[in-house]
Amino acid sequence: MRLLGDRVSRRTAWRIARERDWGTLREAEYLAVTQLQADALVTVDPRLAAAAQDAVAVAAIDDLLAPG
Repeated sequence: MRLLGDRVSRRTAWRIARERDWGTLREAEYLAVTQLQADALVTVDPRLAAAAQDAVAVAAIDDLLAPG
């Protein structure tokens, strides 16, 4: 499991933040961990979901509860 703030995720977050011209790492760290885990981002923040669309797969909370 990766955690926010480890060296690899922090480096990836910096790269994402630079590419997107974001002044903060807050959202970039979520995208970094999602990319590094090759997983989908699940969030209730519509702004973060929209920003993540071209970087990672985005899933709805209901997808977590779907069978199979």
